[in-house]
Amino acid sequence: MNQEKMGLFISELRKEYKLTQKELADKLGILDTSISKWERGINAPDISYLTELSKIFHVTVQELLNGERNFKKKEIDIHHHSKVLEVANLSKSFGKRKVLDNINLTIYEGDIIGLIGPNGAGKTTLIKTILRLYYYDKGSVEICGYDTKKQLEQALSKVGAIIEKPDMYDQLTGRKNLKITELLNNIHNQKYVEEMIEFVGLKTRINDKVKKYSLGMKQRLAIANALIKKPKLLILDEPTNGLDPKGIRELRQMLKTISQEQNMSILISSHILSEVENICDRVVIIDQGRLVKEFGIEEVKYKNISLEEEYFSETESFENGEEHENN
Repeated sequence: MNQEKMGLFISELRKEYKLTQKELADKLGILDTSISKWERGINAPDISYLTELSKIFHVTVQELLNGERNFKKKEIDIHHHSKVLEVANLSKSFGKRKVLDNINLTIYEGDIIGLIGPNGAGKTTLIKTILRLYYYDKGSVEICGYDTKKQLEQALSKVGAIIEKPDMYDQLTGRKNLKITELLNNIHNQKYVEEMIEFVGLKTRINDKVKKYSLGMKQRLAIANALIKKPKLLILDEPTNGLDPKGIRELRQMLKTISQEQNMSILISSHILSEVENICDRVVIIDQGRLVKEFGIEEVKYKNISLEEEYFSETESFENGEEHENN
């Protein structure tokens, strides 16, 4: 790590985002003199501040450590910080049982976020609440600036989603399934639809009935179905369920390509931690309806541990704390 080079890079990023040292310091909750020392290479930010800087400037922790970007800068709206999803103070109960407790989550353009947690933690409930399939008790959800409570149609027009399993009409062909989505969403760009069919690898099978598809093919059709709307946010709940290793690898490559080429944000809920580690930029752990921790994958790599080790460390610490409170 070249401390001076990293400081210069932080300074360049701050100016690119049109932030003063004080404004950046306020975002981090520190004194502006600390920013000055970082930029002059006198001190270096610790891992917690590196993680926060990576979120603010849309770079990885490793890029901050290297003092340069590893890839071409994405075109982003730095004035509005390109928020695609903003969940604020979200709570949801079923009867007397609270299943979501004051959840806060922000996803930016181009982010790939992994949502992980034990069974019953609230992952699917959170996704369904974001999509307004469940009403929430308090808080707010905005998708591309649209409030899902007041502007649901506009908000959902920006989202493609697959919840739990790819539900399609088995007696219809893959193409006719897509045609239903085209008609419902007033889509007339047939060239783009054909591009998505080819992108998911179904060009030679798109005119077959879905009942003849393997689970992996149904998953790919469902992804094409979600993508033909050109969403800004793609939400996938357990997308690797039932897939063989080849199917999992193909899905991983597909999602990375989508995010990079279309600057699309992706929220993935999964139990397969190794795949989350391979695909995602950031991870959110929830347990018992609460957000336990949010961190970048680079932070885990910096610690030289696996995502699995980080996950068990955080959830066990959280659950032990809960037991202590209840006692």
